[in-house]
Amino acid sequence: MKKALITGASSGIGFEYAKHLNQNGWSLDLISHSEERSKKAREFFQNNNNNYFHFDLSKKDSILELLEKVDCPDLVVANAGITMMSKAGESTSLQRDELYYLLCGGVIDLIEGLVPRLKEKDASRIVIISSIGAVTPMPKSSLYASAKSAIYSYGRSVGEELADENVSVTISLPGYVKTNAHKRAGLDHLEKKIPFWMWVSAEKVVRTTEKASRAGKSTVIPGIAYKLVRPFLGMKITSKVWKMLNKRI
Repeated sequence: MKKALITGASSGIGFEYAKHLNQNGWSLDLISHSEERSKKAREFFQNNNNNYFHFDLSKKDSILELLEKVDCPDLVVANAGITMMSKAGESTSLQRDELYYLLCGGVIDLIEGLVPRLKEKDASRIVIISSIGAVTPMPKSSLYASAKSAIYSYGRSVGEELADENVSVTISLPGYVKTNAHKRAGLDHLEKKIPFWMWVSAEKVVRTTEKASRAGKSTVIPGIAYKLVRPFLGMKITSKVWKMLNKRI
């Protein structure tokens, strides 16, 4: 039985990924910060082959303890994260440190800790959930975008390095995803402010990402709208449109 380790597994993309793999016979190591949401996930799956862990992955000690407790999986889904909007100069040092470790530093520590064991397998996969914000300016979300950009760059580089080691790395770059993450961040108004065509479902993200990972693709952008605009991201006209949208937020 194949085993997957999924961070941020009790809601959003992580939970949908767990559902998808569970339906296909995988055993799961599910990591969540919230014990309440983790309990709901346990009740949903009712699978004795799954393991459930509660860690705050914005803390280095949590990653180190997690690495000690889990067996090496066949698939790593580095998904845990939060959404944060903050104007330049308005975040605290603690907010920045925790955000960067959760979205980037901790992901690197987790992967680096598992790579020696992943190499020993006949074949293994790593999926990193980054963001379309990694490849386009995001006013009022510069901290979030820069952390996602950093882990995107790491994923692409380590993927090239591990290509001959039977370890594939796929980085997913979703845009606005319909999850509870925005609500928990106090940004639930975004669903009314952001145009409907910019939203993609968590199920769509998972199906697209897993298909790309199985195919050995290094990067995937879920959602037709985002695929169409990808060549224009970073251009002045695109940045102007993004600023216009952010004025509505």
